[in-house]
Amino acid sequence: MRNYRKFDFASLRNSRLQNGFWGHRTENYMEIINSMLEALLDEENSARLLNFEIGAGVREGQWKGAFWSDGDCYKFLEGCLYVYQNTNDPKVLEIVEKYTKLIPLNQEKDGYLNTQVTLTDIGRWTDMEHHELYNAGHFFTLAAAHYDITGQDYLIKTARKFSDYLYGVFHTYPKELANFGFNPSQIMGLYDLYRVTENPKDIELAEIFVNMRGSSGNGTDQNQTRTLLREETKAVGHAVTSTYLYSGSIDVYSETGEKALLEANKRIWNDLISKRIYITGGVCPTFIGFSENGDRTYEAHGTEYELPNKIAYNESCANIGAAMWAMRMLETTEDTQYGDWAEQIMYNAGISGSNLSLTRYFYSNPLSYRKEKQIPFVVNDEKELNIQYKHKSSRRWHTFDCWCCPPQLFRTMAGIGRWVYGQNEDTIYVNLFTKCNYVTEDTEIVMTTKYPWEDTIVLDICKAQQQKVKIRIPAWCKNPSVNGESVEPGYYETIVSTGDSIIVKLPMKAVFMQANPNVEQDRGMLAVKRGPVIFCAEGIDNEYKLDELYINPSGEVKEKYDEKLLDGVVLLEVPGKYRKQQEQLYYEYQFAESDTTIKMIPYYAWANREESDMSIWFPMV
Repeated sequence: MRNYRKFDFASLRNSRLQNGFWGHRTENYMEIINSMLEALLDEENSARLLNFEIGAGVREGQWKGAFWSDGDCYKFLEGCLYVYQNTNDPKVLEIVEKYTKLIPLNQEKDGYLNTQVTLTDIGRWTDMEHHELYNAGHFFTLAAAHYDITGQDYLIKTARKFSDYLYGVFHTYPKELANFGFNPSQIMGLYDLYRVTENPKDIELAEIFVNMRGSSGNGTDQNQTRTLLREETKAVGHAVTSTYLYSGSIDVYSETGEKALLEANKRIWNDLISKRIYITGGVCPTFIGFSENGDRTYEAHGTEYELPNKIAYNESCANIGAAMWAMRMLETTEDTQYGDWAEQIMYNAGISGSNLSLTRYFYSNPLSYRKEKQIPFVVNDEKELNIQYKHKSSRRWHTFDCWCCPPQLFRTMAGIGRWVYGQNEDTIYVNLFTKCNYVTEDTEIVMTTKYPWEDTIVLDICKAQQQKVKIRIPAWCKNPSVNGESVEPGYYETIVSTGDSIIVKLPMKAVFMQANPNVEQDRGMLAVKRGPVIFCAEGIDNEYKLDELYINPSGEVKEKYDEKLLDGVVLLEVPGKYRKQQEQLYYEYQFAESDTTIKMIPYYAWANREESDMSIWFPMV
């Protein structure tokens, strides 16, 4: 098939993270891996490598965990592979091989592979929320990465057999399975498998899954099955399943070139960024709600401008899913708005779900938190879905009853070097800015920067001959320059050869942001953004209660980099006013205020010290 992408993201063989912002996130990789292994080998965790040991006959016991446990184990092993590719540490490969060799031993003779079915009395394809296809998709991605990175083919052989089995089940478009598969990671996974094996049946099957979704005539917005994707106009329903579906459909477009798929994704994307996304890049406002069509939803996109702060759900998997979708749109269209949004997601809601050492986690990522007035956790036994604010927690956890986000965070950060550079037949693309080197047989580029804390990016061309390079210039930057000359947002194009240096300046200073007036929760409020980073205030840093602080936008924001604070961050001192508040529900307004300073840190770094209040949005004076 023809490649309809403008460029392909670089392999980690060519794009190597150094010790900049992103490389530093996984420098403690053995601590991260050992911490995750401890959780995955815990009897009570929802994701369990133990199930593969039981299925392989090396451990006695019964299957336990969430129905999506297998997929979360696959994501962990995928992250380990990216670490190995970056470090060549044999200890990491030893862990990968120990557990990947158990997977084929769990496969049934006809190719089927799901421990939650084969180790229990659950029948195949009886309930979409058994997550059989979700697990399959993450396995295909793992198998492709394993083959690409290690050269060993035992997982690819297992994946090939499983994919052939799925083709046999689904290629006839069975009506009873029209909307089957709650979370469609299998579409992206089949594409990953196709990129390695070049078996056209994988892309055909991926397209079949796109075509089937919504074809039954009795679906709901919750699972993107009410409306055929090619006819959809807005982001709806579960925000992980949606972003996975949209990402997978763009993968299919990149091989088929079907314009209807691309146009549908553009429509849905424009709806998302104009009406349904948080300033942090969070895309999942509600745990329980209703779509505009009246369908019951959960863990979902909200209705238009429904963006509450304190009860924001914003599952980490959904936020990262949106970044995955955005980067696929960038790769496909070369339109840098998608790269700008992916960057904003990944510096904010994309990584706020983990602590700084990537060993403790939040599932949801609210924009406001109050230590003494936490959101109530209410369970109604009569209706399973009436569990308000499920997965909210006051402190970061290690094991959990839904452990999908930790390996999602891990594999994304460990593999983010793939997004830094891209290439096609004649051009190298620079998409993200961090210490990262690009090396091929003909080219070597060394990127040096302290971005996002400082505004200078230096690209030293160590080897190249009349090589075309395109550099993403973000739209938020008001006075960008390259080698001293002013440039416009978009991809800046230049030709380089050995010995050249490109100095990119992306001046950034803290600016006050406001929301569309239809976002009722944020009317009259301001947030602070510096470059791609959104800032918040924590009670631990401030003299007064956060609810008694107001931003004074006429004052000057002071910026200071503190290498000892939160692993090294820019700290902001924002001019503000203190107005004492009262406890009663309503009271007469008293005009009495005093000047103060609101100290702010990057949002992604909140909840890494003692428990305290947090806010992004503040009323303006």
